[in-house]
Amino acid sequence: MTRVFQIGLLTEAFFNISGALLFVLRPAWCLSFALALPDEPVPSSAAVLFQVYGGLVLALTLPILLVVRESPGQSRAVFERRDIVFKTLAAGEVALIAILLWNTMKPAAKSGFSHSGLFISSVFLLPALTWHSFAVWGRPDLMRVDNEGKNIGRVKPS
Repeated sequence: MTRVFQIGLLTEAFFNISGALLFVLRPAWCLSFALALPDEPVPSSAAVLFQVYGGLVLALTLPILLVVRESPGQSRAVFERRDIVFKTLAAGEVALIAILLWNTMKPAAKSGFSHSGLFISSVFLLPALTWHSFAVWGRPDLMRVDNEGKNIGRVKPS
């Protein structure tokens, strides 16, 4: 795995933790930007569910942090762990984007959120989805331990 990939993992973890702490500690403030009726207070139930979402973001950040470190001699296992973490995150992002966009097709009063708030929320997930998809399907070699790719096509001395 290249150093760039490790920096990407740490950057993603930083953004996840920063955002999730806001979601957990200030859910009403976060949600207030997306309400269909901006003058109305954020429903307590929505704030609690947003805190739960923040908790899930924190929980899903742990596997990201656990695959940052390279384990020489275990390159296949490292790659497989990174692969499953990124596929899981990509699947979750696809589901969240689909749910958010699906709700933009309903009247705003039904979801309680403005169409622009739902759309912007889905757009915020696109960089992470792009990063995870690129790493899994575009350049999976980036998830491998650095020295693994250097021996491709070479015959090992006996």
